[in-house]
Amino acid sequence: MREEWRLFAALSLPEHVRERVAAVIAHLQARGYRAKWVDPAASHLTVRFFGSVARDAVPDLVAALRASVRGLEPFLLRVTGAGAFPHPERPRVLWLGVDGHVPALLDLAERVEQHAGAFAEASETRRFHPHITLARVRPEDTGTLRGLPRELERLGRMPPLPLPVDRLTLYRSELFRSGPRYTVIEEFPLG
Repeated sequence: MREEWRLFAALSLPEHVRERVAAVIAHLQARGYRAKWVDPAASHLTVRFFGSVARDAVPDLVAALRASVRGLEPFLLRVTGAGAFPHPERPRVLWLGVDGHVPALLDLAERVEQHAGAFAEASETRRFHPHITLARVRPEDTGTLRGLPRELERLGRMPPLPLPVDRLTLYRSELFRSGPRYTVIEEFPLG
């Protein structure tokens, strides 16, 4: 039986951004909101989720991701805004947004798709919407989220934080009862 790894490419977050994620989660929890919260120490901005990839194909995926960043220069995003997918009134995912040099991020995502999209379990049908996930809302949690749209609007007015982007990272995700564990497989510097 072939060994498979669950993989994704993402932007790692600096400490000050992970601290913002932790503070926002703590604030929402203090308001009594329930959800499946991310571990702030492991938070990231996903560029492409690949799903299960054969272990022996990982070197080829690494080469494809290396090619996808070739010629790209570092750029600066800002963490700003807060929201929910698909809608604040019917949330399934709570997130922090980004702005700044988003065209450079969209270019990176497009290049990752061109060079490495074939390694993914499924083709991506949704438009790439860069965000930092805070939580996944389970059906049994929705009743605790009264006033969420107003709260997300308040959180969206927090001062923006710089998010310098100088590398793409390939992570392995292992799922456990306590939550996912992410391991860095390879980093791909920009510039």
